[in-house]
Amino acid sequence: MRGSPPSHPHEEKCMERAVKELLDLRAIEQLMVRYADRIDANDPEGAAACFAEDGIGRYWGISRGRREIADRLAKILDLFSTTSHHLSNVRIQLAGDRATAMSYVYAFHRMADTGDPLHYWGRWVDRLVRCEEGWLFAEREVVGIGSVEPNDAGRDRAQPGHPGRLKR
Repeated sequence: MRGSPPSHPHEEKCMERAVKELLDLRAIEQLMVRYADRIDANDPEGAAACFAEDGIGRYWGISRGRREIADRLAKILDLFSTTSHHLSNVRIQLAGDRATAMSYVYAFHRMADTGDPLHYWGRWVDRLVRCEEGWLFAEREVVGIGSVEPNDAGRDRAQPGHPGRLKR
């Protein structure tokens, strides 16, 4: 009967595991959203708080720990008067109290000095860990796919490309 509770202990355990997995997936997605919101709010400390204390941020260089990550993000955000990050194609793989994720990101930026627009497409490649605070980034790498920058005049900037892209 639809909607009736499981009748066997095995079914109950399966249901509990499925609910736990869904809650974990949702918590990780919300962490990603919180991070993007803090970036767009020009809050590097708030974005860095999405990392474990000993987390690693790979933003065109390596930053270790929340303080270094916040400092690096502040330097990046100082280049822009506004940003707007958009996430899609989020893929999360759970492994107990650890997880990996890759998500697509499009980010609109307005340059602080000129007001010119900058468009960026990339991937966020994450390792996550469940802590007392909940799910946090153990490591986040920003991998560029492409960008359209002020005064590009159609120039294509070299980017690393899609992680795991197949060669044919």
